[in-house]
Amino acid sequence: MKKIIIVLLLSMLIVGCGTPRVQKYFEVILKSLQDGNVEEMGKLNPKSEFSVDDEWTKIVIEGYKKMAYKIKNTKVDGDVAIINLDIKAPDLTYYFPEFVDKVKELAFTNVGRNSEEMEKMGEKLAMDFFNEKLNSKDLKYLEKNIDVHFKKNGNNWEMDDENSKNKDFDEVMTFGFSKLGEAFGETKK
Repeated sequence: MKKIIIVLLLSMLIVGCGTPRVQKYFEVILKSLQDGNVEEMGKLNPKSEFSVDDEWTKIVIEGYKKMAYKIKNTKVDGDVAIINLDIKAPDLTYYFPEFVDKVKELAFTNVGRNSEEMEKMGEKLAMDFFNEKLNSKDLKYLEKNIDVHFKKNGNNWEMDDENSKNKDFDEVMTFGFSKLGEAFGETKK
């Protein structure tokens, strides 16, 4: 019995040591996003400004809680790595036409209000609308098999923000809005 336990522990140790460091890093970040850890959100995108008190961050966290993924394989070649995964996350752009109709309705029913009031009402409408959609039973999802490209920065791995091949990952992580931004002329530099 003792030998069986030792063999099992050794095999688990060998399998555990076989996971590339970049994959472990990526899994920690994705798990943290699913758990709503705002600090880890900043590690995935250091240029972002996530705040625990921000209402938009709370909506994004709700979306990430509904995300699912499975890493298929990881290829490391020197200072670059590619992680292939199946990922599923909410697709809020599916609801965008309905949202635009609600924005128009808000604008027409509040003609004459100052821009500051309209901005506050618009933000509240957006937060309420997308929060409701994230919590609806018929929530639509993006499901993709994607490659995520990483590069080494010193001894640490980081997602390669400048690599246009990460566009699919950006689309999933923004619930489809990055693709919508492209349609309106905002491209990733």
